[in-house]
Amino acid sequence: MRANDSLQVIKKEPRLTEEYFAIYDAYITNRHSDGDMYPASRDQFQSFLVDGRPEAVFYEFRDSEKLLAIAVADELNDGRSAIYTFFDPKEQARALGVFAILWLIEDAASEKLEYLYLGYWIKQCQKMSYKMDYKPIELYVNNAWVGIES
Repeated sequence: MRANDSLQVIKKEPRLTEEYFAIYDAYITNRHSDGDMYPASRDQFQSFLVDGRPEAVFYEFRDSEKLLAIAVADELNDGRSAIYTFFDPKEQARALGVFAILWLIEDAASEKLEYLYLGYWIKQCQKMSYKMDYKPIELYVNNAWVGIES
């Protein structure tokens, strides 16, 4: 949190801009070149993060005027649902993905919302393992919700 305390967070409506796509493209190329999101395209950005998402917002994380990251989240009645976060890979030392989740937790709490949903989790998927770092957490196991405190 301290490494990013200078960042300004600005809430925006979802849209495709050249500034957003430049960071998204660099992020996908750097972090997901082995997956089905590579190579990034404007059509994919639009359909994945913008179209058909009336409850979604983009949270811009800026250092002065420089855009460093975007967290996409749905605003729900009982919480926020984190959809996707992407950031400038040159800023990896700032741990912007972690910061975005911590910021979303604080934002939900400040709005007196009960939950931050991190989305589905596949145990065998290494790229989803970060979700287990945030406690307490609830997992849906064998048709029941199971809470894990630590």
